[in-house]
Amino acid sequence: MSAVLNLLNESWTVLVLVFVTTAELLGIASAWHAMNKVRTSQAAVAWAVGLVAMPILVLPLYWVFGQKRFAGYRDAIRQVGEQCKASVEAVRRELMTGKNAGSATGESPLDVLADVLDTPLSYNNAFRLLIDGESFFDTLFEQIRSAKNYIYIEFYIIRDDDIGRKFAEALCERAQAGVVVRLLYDEVGCMKLTRAWLRRVRDAGVDVLAFNTRQGWANRFQLNFRNHRKLVVIDGQRTIVGGLNIGDEYLGRISWVSRWRDTAIHVDGAVVRKIQAVFASDYYWATRRNLPEAVWSTTVEAPVVSDDQHGMAAVCATGPADGRMRATMMFATIAGCARKRLWISSPYLVPDDSCMTALSMAQARGIDVRILIPEKADSWLVFLAGFYYEQQLESLGIPVYRYCSEGFMHQKCVLADDNLVLIGSTNLDNRSLHLNFELMLAVADPALVQEAAQMLEQDFAVSDNMNASHGQLRPWYIRTGTIVARLFSPVL
Repeated sequence: MSAVLNLLNESWTVLVLVFVTTAELLGIASAWHAMNKVRTSQAAVAWAVGLVAMPILVLPLYWVFGQKRFAGYRDAIRQVGEQCKASVEAVRRELMTGKNAGSATGESPLDVLADVLDTPLSYNNAFRLLIDGESFFDTLFEQIRSAKNYIYIEFYIIRDDDIGRKFAEALCERAQAGVVVRLLYDEVGCMKLTRAWLRRVRDAGVDVLAFNTRQGWANRFQLNFRNHRKLVVIDGQRTIVGGLNIGDEYLGRISWVSRWRDTAIHVDGAVVRKIQAVFASDYYWATRRNLPEAVWSTTVEAPVVSDDQHGMAAVCATGPADGRMRATMMFATIAGCARKRLWISSPYLVPDDSCMTALSMAQARGIDVRILIPEKADSWLVFLAGFYYEQQLESLGIPVYRYCSEGFMHQKCVLADDNLVLIGSTNLDNRSLHLNFELMLAVADPALVQEAAQMLEQDFAVSDNMNASHGQLRPWYIRTGTIVARLFSPVL
């Protein structure tokens, strides 16, 4: 009996030794990977030390949260292009100019932004601001009903609730009427979406698919990436983009908030093809298939002969597959172009160092820099981390306002002076800047910019300036939580 026990003990000892040795070797290999691939030197050192010192604990964390580059996305587009060259060339033409080529013709903030992001300008568009859920959903269902040929839709969250079932009914009706309906959703954002909802729309003929960030071996463990875009394309002629998803909460129909403060934009015009190209790129990744029904006009857009830039726009589609930090560059460019004011509305405040520097430089030039964030939280870890950056911004003299009306502020809006506004899905946080696929529409139309400015003025009027009230009376557990949450800021 003792011999058997001794043999078992020796076997367990060998197994533990093999396990620990394997973990250490994998930790060393992963540390080398981190030093070569992680975005900042500080993060690379932190990961490398942890991987070598505590590989059993840190290894799974690194392979889930440590990566900033999304593999295979551009390869998927290239793969589709082997069979459908014209379609892929159309997508590239709509979304990208030549790298460092200088896409713009003037000196306006929109021109500079287009140059920095290597994205083409679009002319001759008509815009309509959609403030809050009622306006958004009325327009959404109106546009779905109007579709004659095809509908492309992409959302981060879809709920199987009252508004979600109404959404499904609208899609099913159009699909059964012979309209091509394609729907992409993020599998993490839609974790609670029921199989019954998916079965219903699929049985009606809707082509519904998860974006599926974990395709391919390189992305097998990449649970931390998200497709956070919200877009609707109707017949290649009309589009809706913004910050709202599909769910009752976006109408304020939840217990903890009476109003969901959000913004979207409806567009009719040439920029719709560029939004369509964003959907096509994501669809190519999800399916490796073409969009045979999509209309790609080859007509060259002629600039509007006017000094006031009526109808001008640019699509800012960013994500972890980019070769550059384009989302950060977007915020930094706008901060650098502003001459009088820079107002930013975001539900989350976890900026990276580059954005903090850009905001600080704008404030140092005497620009009216303001940031609007919610008083209520829908994500406590991100909410607590925001307190730290709020204090940092206060030390720079940049006021942070908290939306104190009886509601949750979820809009993503950036206003520069009186000539540029951006509306879409990008938050001022590390997740949107580095981990999410995002979409913002930059518009230089004077009428829309003025309307957005009035909207933000009303939002600031019902908000508290946290710099003035200081907020140092927060309880100790909030202050402790802020310190802990800040440690997780690179993945928030």
